Amino acid sequence: MRKKWFWFLYLSFGVVAHQSVVAQTGIAPQVKDAIKQSFQASRELKIKSLEVDKTVLEADGVRAKKLPHVDATGLYGFVYTNGSLDIPTLTIPILNVGLFEGASAFTMRTQAAYAGVSVKQVLFSGLQIPNGEKALQEKSKAQTLLMESGKEGMAKELIAAFDQLMLLGEVDKLIADSEKRLSKEQEKVNKAIMNGLAIPYDRDKLKLALLELEAKKVEVEGNRDLLVKKIRQETALSEEEVREVQYELVAILLAEVPTDVQDRKELQALQASSRAYDYLYKKEKGAALPMLFAFGSANYLNVFDTHLSLKNRPLVGDVDLSNNHLKGRPNLMVGIGAKWDIFNGGEHKSKVKQVQADQAINTLKLQDTEEKLNLLLEKNKVGYAVSNQKLHVGEQQIKVAENNLRLASKQYQAGLIDVTELLAAENDWYKVNLGYYGHVMEQRLSAIELLHGTGKLLQTIYE
Repeated sequence: MRKKWFWFLYLSFGVVAHQSVVAQTGIAPQVKDAIKQSFQASRELKIKSLEVDKTVLEADGVRAKKLPHVDATGLYGFVYTNGSLDIPTLTIPILNVGLFEGASAFTMRTQAAYAGVSVKQVLFSGLQIPNGEKALQEKSKAQTLLMESGKEGMAKELIAAFDQLMLLGEVDKLIADSEKRLSKEQEKVNKAIMNGLAIPYDRDKLKLALLELEAKKVEVEGNRDLLVKKIRQETALSEEEVREVQYELVAILLAEVPTDVQDRKELQALQASSRAYDYLYKKEKGAALPMLFAFGSANYLNVFDTHLSLKNRPLVGDVDLSNNHLKGRPNLMVGIGAKWDIFNGGEHKSKVKQVQADQAINTLKLQDTEEKLNLLLEKNKVGYAVSNQKLHVGEQQIKVAENNLRLASKQYQAGLIDVTELLAAENDWYKVNLGYYGHVMEQRLSAIELLHGTGKLLQTIYE
């Protein structure tokens, strides 16, 4: 008897510790709120959101290249130089003297000031700018979809944790029911012993069973504390808020069984990546075309306080020239330019091949993922159907176990069976009820896996 009682306690604890399940449309509003709170508190999701923002900013930066670029420049400088100046000789017929004959050494110093504004705008980039922008936009979509996929995983884990809390609540009820019945039987046995109608052995067996129930309650409370801490860590809720969540642990019956995986966020992310690589390929191909741009500028130039000295000139010797200023205001220029990388060492060709390789890799990933997701969907469909059948069997087992326990209790009172057989019936009732809740958890898991497998779980959370 002691061995049987140990095994039913061991099995019940095993079910509590092993269950990892989730819920769906029957999800309590409090659980939905906790899941949404976890999305806000998750550092991982915040990191992914910032990565999406970075990609969006990159796309904005690429788009900005189509706009005019305006810059202003201001300069001031002092120039000092020595050199030689060779001007074509000019002969004066009357004097028969050649001016500027030969090279002349000179010294010059001056100051200069410059201020200007220039404008440049790309007219044609080989479609690199629009294709690059679209590639980044598709990349941001893929990142967002992967973030949504991560949310579904988080939701599954949290629902599993709350379901486990509810399971522990059901275990508390089962223990309380068993404890109540055994306590009544213990009172009867104690009176029977006093009247000489029972032996202390029966009393000790019942006492041992009650002590084992006490130990089980301690284990259940320990598991509950761990689950509460886990939920608090993921949701930033207080302990009181977590413990206040209560809902009935019942089966989930889907009105319509999903049939395809096209809504899976992972699949949609790969499809967005495929479009991004297509645009990136067009961008790299466009790099072989020339870039056309328009430009214009307006500036002010002032060269002032200039001193120029020519050395050893015929007739005049050294010549010192100076000016107060030389001004250009404004200097205007407009035009169209072109830039074409005719040969860059094969860099362009290499980039095109890299993009083609990335396209091939992504295509294979997409095909592989779709195939695996369809296979997983079929598995989830079978699991959902089987779990519903097992749940129906479990309901029948509860009826049989309850009937057996009633009969055993009456037979024990009539003296037809001993306390060992009564405890065996009690153990069977406990295990069958605990097993039933295990079937409920399994059914909920299969239903949620089916929703997750078709990408509809997150939609359910926000309903």
